[in-house]
Amino acid sequence: MAAAVMAAAVGCSADSSDADAGTGDVTLVVGDQVKSTQTLLESAGESKDLPYKVRWASFEAGPPLLEAAAAGKVDVGSTGDVPALFAQSAGSPLKIITVLAGEAANDFLLVPKDSPITSVEQLKGKKVAFTKGSSSHGLVLALLDRAGLKPSDITETFLTPNEGLAAFDSGQVDAWAVWNPYATIGTRQSKARVLADGKGLTTQQGYYLASDAALADPAKKKALRDFVGRVTRAQRWAVAHKDRWVPIFSKLTTLPEPVAAATFDTSAREVVTIDEARIAKQQKLIDLFSGAGVIPNKPTAADYFDARFNDVIEGTRS
Repeated sequence: MAAAVMAAAVGCSADSSDADAGTGDVTLVVGDQVKSTQTLLESAGESKDLPYKVRWASFEAGPPLLEAAAAGKVDVGSTGDVPALFAQSAGSPLKIITVLAGEAANDFLLVPKDSPITSVEQLKGKKVAFTKGSSSHGLVLALLDRAGLKPSDITETFLTPNEGLAAFDSGQVDAWAVWNPYATIGTRQSKARVLADGKGLTTQQGYYLASDAALADPAKKKALRDFVGRVTRAQRWAVAHKDRWVPIFSKLTTLPEPVAAATFDTSAREVVTIDEARIAKQQKLIDLFSGAGVIPNKPTAADYFDARFNDVIEGTRS
């Protein structure tokens, strides 16, 4: 089914309406978190000579960004895999148009340095902190599943990263699942020990999603093709120029450079084409959340991927 969906999406990418549509009067509303996409494009030299206008909409996190996109207030923006999962569960009118893929784990399960806990199995009956609906929520579910435990076997403690750090430092929780930079802060500042990470368990994917309304508009669709090319090249530039990007990232996030560098090492992603393997990773995540009763249904991941921009991504490599 995934192959059929992808073929249909790619097949409609070169219709005559796209070819005839201009972009000069188009304004693409791009959802951004901490100005990360905007700064990346500017740093990589990809914000010059845009054949359309861009209006940046700032959000603190992925879920409100996707809510705005579903409401027609944002045309395109990037989030992690779990916010996308909740949008899919809600049937939001959005499609994943690119995959941001990395090799390193970026979510970690931490325990105090002197904790007697040495395995996930020993978390039974313990208090585990994480942010509900986050990638670290996915890590906890995956680790419990692998260990043969259920979410009800632990005391789930839903906290923001800053709240989690405070609770961890004060001994109010037995373990804390979180992503970088917070995990690096935990290991450096609180001398936490990494009990497990998401390597091979989480999708290690992020996404750019576009609204169905933007994809249905020929002029905006043409602008999106250009935008995808720029983002693809910019992400590749950041990976290839860590020495130049990390100081910018440090200033942008107000993180000390060593923490910014460690965060970049685990969170660096490149834009890749959508294929069945990428879709399968998201489906596995959906199945995990559905099986744990966190979401009330089990969406078909392939229904929310649109591969019509695959050719743009491939074209940046020539």
